[in-house]
Amino acid sequence: MAGLTDRFAKHKDSADQETPDADWIRRLPKTDLHVHLGGSMRFETLLDEAARQGVELPPTEELRRSVILDGPGRDLSGYLGAFQYTESILRDATALRRVARELVEDAAAENVRVLEVRFGPTNYVTGSLRLYEVVEAVLEGLQEGGSRHGVRTGLIVCGIRTDMEATSRAAQIAVNYMDHGVVGFDLAGKERGFPPKDFREVFHIIHDNFLPVTVHAGESFGAKSIADAINHLNARRIGHGVHLRENEKLYDYVDIYRIGLEVCVSSNVHSGASHLATHPVRKYFQDGLRVSINTDNRLVSNTTVTRELELLAGHMGFNKGDLKILVKNGVKSAFLKTYEVKRILDSFDEEFGKLP
Repeated sequence: MAGLTDRFAKHKDSADQETPDADWIRRLPKTDLHVHLGGSMRFETLLDEAARQGVELPPTEELRRSVILDGPGRDLSGYLGAFQYTESILRDATALRRVARELVEDAAAENVRVLEVRFGPTNYVTGSLRLYEVVEAVLEGLQEGGSRHGVRTGLIVCGIRTDMEATSRAAQIAVNYMDHGVVGFDLAGKERGFPPKDFREVFHIIHDNFLPVTVHAGESFGAKSIADAINHLNARRIGHGVHLRENEKLYDYVDIYRIGLEVCVSSNVHSGASHLATHPVRKYFQDGLRVSINTDNRLVSNTTVTRELELLAGHMGFNKGDLKILVKNGVKSAFLKTYEVKRILDSFDEEFGKLP
């Protein structure tokens, strides 16, 4: 890979070599392709909806410490513990619609132009809320927010590794709503002990209907998880991919075939998947891999795309030109048709010219 190192390092504009300040990053057009609905609500909305629905939660400050993480974590299961509280209010169509709409509003406020939100709809089914109603509520919220704020939104339906039957149901509902805002399918959850190859039969309906696939892989398990996601499930994007560097041939394959890497730095630190000082995002970028920067869980990791980019600029030496490439990588990796990608890239270039 040495010959590819820093192949994007030279930029025509010398200003691109500058370190961006917070205002410049805030104005930069952005994407967020890996963000979970269940971990990205406003804290105030969590409290408000719990009161409205009669959901019992811990005292406010105790709850805040439980759902908003700060600093290195121990493991992924500890990180996911916050979801027992955040997801407790998402078993109501009104709440699902509201949280989705507000997520788009928050993204738009930091100039996110392409937003792909993911969630596992089978988690929110109740005796009075059916699966299709769950999906439609979220789609309505995304579309309402997107229309109002000029954000291109899409919904990625998640299957759950620990529940084959739920994943099968999620796959069917995803295909049913392909023409109504569902843009992709994901396999999420515990990696160790639940390899992608076990889900090949479940994914037949996804592949037969040509629904794009992204898979959580290489976050809490090794490079084999990434290889299996590509080889067995035809993943065109990889969520996290922290362990990709463990397999050089796989690394080259991901590069050559432009498989998108949905990098979520703060989340990786909080879940214990990586440390900030040793996170591979800089190497991935220098080697020319198609890296995009994402939030994963805006509430739980207390982050935004702006903060993630500030982290890269402040701690990893990313300059203005680097950040421009990263946000354009997000557009190129999005599950969009080519004409939409070109239109959005052109609009990004136009905005780049107006940056201070």
